[in-house]
Amino acid sequence: MARPASSRSTPRPPDPQITSVQQGSAVPPVEGHVVLLGRSGCHLCAAVTELVAAVAAAHPELIPDGAVEVDVDSDPALRSRWGDHVPVTFVDGVLIGYWYLDRDTLLAALTEGPTRVRVIP
Repeated sequence: MARPASSRSTPRPPDPQITSVQQGSAVPPVEGHVVLLGRSGCHLCAAVTELVAAVAAAHPELIPDGAVEVDVDSDPALRSRWGDHVPVTFVDGVLIGYWYLDRDTLLAALTEGPTRVRVIP
């Protein structure tokens, strides 16, 4: 039997004391032009790291300070939020890819501005 509409609870606004990782948002855990979330021993993470390094070497003006790399296993909240989705790539705070990243997507994000992925994990 369905509950009457009047007995439904009103959704609560996000608690400002809870971090974005806990709320499940797609916000990078650190600041940086290009932020990579990964883990040691992850072959997909290594491939994305190599791709970003190659783009930075070919176009130093696009990634002048290199990428900021974060090990999701260094923090239980990060591991819980992103552990099944690494590698995760952010450009200017926007999630542009997880699991895989291709050169065209990275270059477009760096030159034309990042486009958020359609499905956020």
